Amino acid sequence: VVQTKEALSMAAAAPPPPRPPPGPRMGGMGMGLDEDPRTRSDYEFDSLVSRMQAAASPDDVDNIGREVLIRFPTLEPQKVVDMMSKLNSLPALHGHQNGDFLAELVRTTLPRMKEFTSSQFTSLTSTVAAWTRKPDRPRSSRFQEVSKGFFAAASQDMGSRLMTFAPHELNCCLAAFVSVGFSDHRFFASVGRAALARHSSFAPVQLTALLAILSEMRLMHTDLFNAAGAFLSARARELRPVDMIRVLRSFSKCGVQHPVLCKCVGDEVVSRSRDKSLGISFKAEELIEICWAMCVLQQYHEACFRLMFKSLEKVPTITSDSLLLLYELHMALDSEHKEAYDRYKPEQFLVDALEDHYKDNRKDERRCSEKIRGDVAGVLKSLVEGSVHVNHRTSLSLLVDVVALRKRSSSDGFIHVDLDSTVTTVRSLDQDDPAQAALVVEGAVSLRRRLLAKTGLRLVTVRESEWRELDDSKDKRRYLRQLLSSLGDVLQ
Repeated sequence: VVQTKEALSMAAAAPPPPRPPPGPRMGGMGMGLDEDPRTRSDYEFDSLVSRMQAAASPDDVDNIGREVLIRFPTLEPQKVVDMMSKLNSLPALHGHQNGDFLAELVRTTLPRMKEFTSSQFTSLTSTVAAWTRKPDRPRSSRFQEVSKGFFAAASQDMGSRLMTFAPHELNCCLAAFVSVGFSDHRFFASVGRAALARHSSFAPVQLTALLAILSEMRLMHTDLFNAAGAFLSARARELRPVDMIRVLRSFSKCGVQHPVLCKCVGDEVVSRSRDKSLGISFKAEELIEICWAMCVLQQYHEACFRLMFKSLEKVPTITSDSLLLLYELHMALDSEHKEAYDRYKPEQFLVDALEDHYKDNRKDERRCSEKIRGDVAGVLKSLVEGSVHVNHRTSLSLLVDVVALRKRSSSDGFIHVDLDSTVTTVRSLDQDDPAQAALVVEGAVSLRRRLLAKTGLRLVTVRESEWRELDDSKDKRRYLRQLLSSLGDVLQ
């Protein structure tokens, strides 16, 4: 997750708050001399840190490690944060006791969560997240257990005072939670409500970062996205090219349509590209992703689409992933805006080349469990006469999970089945209870199904979670038969 990495690196690179400057001193025979405001505990802390940095031999590391563990629970919150941050550059202590040393430090912070200010909490959370996901960190089972407990406690404490966190602190903390795989629904729902209440206090770049983090977690808060869309539409001129891509990527992934935002971003892209004095240019790949996102969101911005195709004439090559998106947006424009698109669409030999590339590079997308996909195919085969296949490529070159063909050589079947799973859906944060959370089909999947439906292919969708709850083949046959009844006489 690019945004997660960026937010964490920003938090890790942030310097500790500066200590107050020395004040004037009056004492002895002198006047106006500087007085050192540091206390005895400050000197002792600096001495401890110096010895930590100097420890090299195993005995020295053992001795200083014991001293740190003894004194750590009594340190002031800022010193706790400073010490944990400094440990990142001390590999000897970082791997001390195979990670149990770090586990004990983290454990001692759990009952003290409320003592940390929002900035200290942010630094602390980012540090523990970095330790948790560091690939060369000794794999201590105790550290893993303590780390899970830390983020559970941190989410409860943060959730009780979300309104005290500055926007950049909120983003950094969320990035830390996301990076370790924390996904508690109630916590993120409370984050969505808090962000909605104060979204206008975010800078545009901060709001786009927040939406990007949520969408990468496949989470969506409807009111927050709509409010953010209106806010960013009014301030589209402040968005950097990367922010425009991020916000459209977030909206398209979560399937949240916002015509005003799409128009404002499209107008801004075209305006900046035409005004050479601004010195702002969009790469062909960036324009492709922007236009693809608009197609996903069912928004037509002809000037932006024309600009994208014109930019392709100036570059000899583009990335493979961009070519895949280009084929899909071509299919969308040709299907949904054919009359207008005919005036500027690429020549047929270019379209054919795009389709060949799509076939070669878009193969099994692993949209669901292969075992369940095979199970659905087996049940379908028992219900219909014909040839049943999985991961089938249709005449549009788009893939479906399961298909029933009248003839084995056919491109399109008389039944097409797609499976919804955790990698094809987004979870709504509109309800606190995860059991009541609605599932929204991811934008890219919705686009593909929309294109298949427009060509007349009959498609039903099976939810993987519902299929898993069916006990035997009889229940599965009944479930699938009920779905197929919506297609008409396919079972006759």
